[in-house]
Amino acid sequence: MKKKLLSMILASAMVMSVCACGNDATPSNGTSETQVVQNTTESKETVASSEPEEYVPSYPIVDSPITIKGLVVGKSTDFMEDRIVWQKVAEVTGITIEWENIDNEALGTYLAGGDWPDLFHHNFDAATVNDYGITGGRFVNYLDYLDVMPNLAQTYKDYPMTLAASTQLNGEVYNLFKVNGELATAVMARPHVRLDVLEDAGIKELPKTVDELYNQLVTLKAHYGTPSFLLGTEYESDWAPMLFAAFGTLTQMDFADDGTGKVVFARTSDQMKYYYEFLNKLYEEELMNREWLTLDSTAKNQLAQSGTYAYINRGAAQNLGKDHLKDGNWDYIGTCAPLTSEYDNTQEILGYVDYAPDAGMYINAESEYVEEICKMLDIAFATEEVVEGTGLCGQSFMYGMEGVDWSFNADGTYNQMFPETYKSFSEYQRGALIWDNFGRADLFGSAVTSTPGNAQARAKGFVANVLPYQSDTVIKKSLLKFTEDEQYVLDNKMGEIETYYKQMEAEFITGASDVEAKWDEYVATIEKMGITDVLAVYQDAYDRWNTAMDAIK
Repeated sequence: MKKKLLSMILASAMVMSVCACGNDATPSNGTSETQVVQNTTESKETVASSEPEEYVPSYPIVDSPITIKGLVVGKSTDFMEDRIVWQKVAEVTGITIEWENIDNEALGTYLAGGDWPDLFHHNFDAATVNDYGITGGRFVNYLDYLDVMPNLAQTYKDYPMTLAASTQLNGEVYNLFKVNGELATAVMARPHVRLDVLEDAGIKELPKTVDELYNQLVTLKAHYGTPSFLLGTEYESDWAPMLFAAFGTLTQMDFADDGTGKVVFARTSDQMKYYYEFLNKLYEEELMNREWLTLDSTAKNQLAQSGTYAYINRGAAQNLGKDHLKDGNWDYIGTCAPLTSEYDNTQEILGYVDYAPDAGMYINAESEYVEEICKMLDIAFATEEVVEGTGLCGQSFMYGMEGVDWSFNADGTYNQMFPETYKSFSEYQRGALIWDNFGRADLFGSAVTSTPGNAQARAKGFVANVLPYQSDTVIKKSLLKFTEDEQYVLDNKMGEIETYYKQMEAEFITGASDVEAKWDEYVATIEKMGITDVLAVYQDAYDRWNTAMDAIK
């Protein structure tokens, strides 16, 4: 890797560390802000004064085969005890991983026991990272090994968020991640529609405004004699964020950027009030299923498959089969584009954050093969086949080998191949190919699978009606880093606030509490619970995040 790129990434990461610590906070490992700045300067000087040879990956990685130990947590072995992708990695690199699989409940005891493997293929929570990484020093800092991880370094450059999200308050990086790029299925809000149900009721076009949606629901009820809307209440991945966004400029339903970098609490906004009033109208006129809060997944699936529900939730849409659709036509699974209203005429929807630390990939700092493991894991971020004829690249760590498990077509679609013993590619993927998603899998872009079916139909809908309208201003709470004092505020105030607003949401929608009459009291109650203090915490963390992103870019 070129020393200039390495210097830039290291410096940027350390800048983020300084910003993340705040003006008065001290990182939990005892390192002062002054020390961090000093270390930053020393790191840049060290890189600038040295002239290391550029590392060029070659395979196998080791002269003689080695075996290391890896841990996965709570993974199914119904189909295979091992995974095909990791078998290919061993073949190419000379490094075999001997995997151990334990239950989730056993993880705490396992970590405390101290007899660790070389590699953890698991995502640890913030407390574990703090105890064993920031404070304990037991995880490898990937920034120390970027000189032998050129593909990871390039991914940091192409996706700056991945570096910002992975860097801890002490400026170190312990985990790896996955990125999809503009994958057709990489969306948040998923407003699914059964187009055949609309068609049989004489409705030929999808709604463009909330008023048009209301009118369609009236028509559908008159035609079928039942409600035709099944509200999805997953606030980041169903109908709720799509409907909410129609009533104002915010796209997130809790902590949101108001467009100026200021964090606001959407639950007390006028936009939320308008959203509740609309849903209450649907509830009172029985245009939506009134049991939306208590229905289990089986009941929701049955309603979606009944042929009378047009607007359905995410999970039920995913479980639609060919036999449930008119003429067995998969194209009847549709996706609605963002709606507008009298309050906001901009089509916008909650955006997707292309970063997830699902697989973790924490390396034991006491492993005797740290550099070899880093070189091996770097393959997961390669955009091209690392050894001709192997099909092994970053895409493999989610979808298997090119030419064996997937391939591109001239029309831009891609094929997914899997043995007949598996019901679907996803079953094959998780049961035989990989333990968990990991690495850089952005080769598909916004292409859709060439295989007709539920997944293809939904992906087509996402490409046409969701991807173009996704907001690029998203506060991903799980990616923000909080000091101990800030976490204390969140732990002691946010739980009560969340319980209250969820209770009032149900009351406002069902009419148990009148939105107009009770709204001011509702807002005042949340303020008394300490939302101002919580907002201050999120604002500081979000400011640090934006400063870090600016520095990295």
